Amino acid sequence: MTKLSEKYNDSCVKMFEFLKLLLKEPVDYNTVITLFTDNKTVGRSNPNVALNKYLNTLRILGITVQKQKNHFFIKNLPYKIDFNMDDLKIINIFKETLEIMPKGKNFRNIQFFINALEIRYSILTQEKAAALNSTKTIDFSFLSTELKKQIEKCESYCQDKRKIEVIYKNITEQEVSLVCSPVELKYIKKKTFLSVNIDSSNTVMDIPLDKIISITQLRESTAKYSSPTTSVFKLKNRLAKNYKLREWEHSEGYDNDGWLVIINKNEDKNSLLKRLMRYGEQCVLCSPKYLKDEMLEMINKTIENNKE
Repeated sequence: MTKLSEKYNDSCVKMFEFLKLLLKEPVDYNTVITLFTDNKTVGRSNPNVALNKYLNTLRILGITVQKQKNHFFIKNLPYKIDFNMDDLKIINIFKETLEIMPKGKNFRNIQFFINALEIRYSILTQEKAAALNSTKTIDFSFLSTELKKQIEKCESYCQDKRKIEVIYKNITEQEVSLVCSPVELKYIKKKTFLSVNIDSSNTVMDIPLDKIISITQLRESTAKYSSPTTSVFKLKNRLAKNYKLREWEHSEGYDNDGWLVIINKNEDKNSLLKRLMRYGEQCVLCSPKYLKDEMLEMINKTIENNKE
C-alpha cells in the first residue's frame, strides 16, 4: 500500500477542520485565512490561493460554500432531504420566532438547528421554501415592545448567575416578594414565564412576566449546583395512551400493573399539581413525599370548600 505523504495528510486535516467550522455556524473571513496561513501543501503561497483550492475541492465533492458579508457558510451538502409543505411551515415558525427572541442561548440553538436543516434542502424543497418566505405562518403580535425588553432583561439575569428579588402579583392579585435564583425563560401557550429556583426548598417556580412588578439583582451568586426537582407520577387507561410528554418529561414505560410511568423534572409545582388533579383517578403521584402531601392538602381544601 502506498504511503501517504505528509502534505497529503495535512491537506485532509485542513479540509476536515474547515468543514467542522462551517457546520457549526458561518465563519468569518479572518478565521478562515488564519486556518490556511500555515498550510504546508502550498508552501509559501498566498493563503487565498490555498482557500480557493479547498473551495474547488469541496465543490467537486458536492459541497457548495458561499461568502456573504465577510462570512463563509455552507449553501448545500451532497445528501438531500425532501420536506413537504407541512414540514416547511413548522420550520418557518421557528424562523419567525427568532425575529422576536433575545439573542441568547435559545436563539443560537434554534438558529443552528434551522441552518442544519436548510443546508440539506433538496432543489424541490428550496423552491417550496422560497414560496413560503413571503407569508407569515404565525402571529407574534402578542409580544409587545415592552414585553420584549422585559424578556431581554430576564435573559441577562439568567446568564449573570446572581440571585434576584422579584416582586410579583400572585393568583389573588396580592403583591409577593421572593428572593430566588433565575433559571430560564419558558414560553407556554402564548405566555412567557420566568422560571426560578427557590433555594430554601430547592423547588422550581414559574412566574408570569406580565405579573412581575419589579426585579432587583442582588450581589449574592446563585448556588453552584442544585439537583433538579424530580417528580414521578403514573397514568392508566386512555389517558396513558393519549398522553403527550412535555419537553421536561420522559417516560420509563409501563410497570407490571399497566401504569405508564412519567418522570417530570423542574416543572412549577403548582402547575404540576393542578394538572395532575385534573386527571382524577387515572393518575397517581408517586414521589416526592412532600409534593404528595401538598396535593392531598389541596384535595382536602377543595372538598371542604364544596361542602354544603
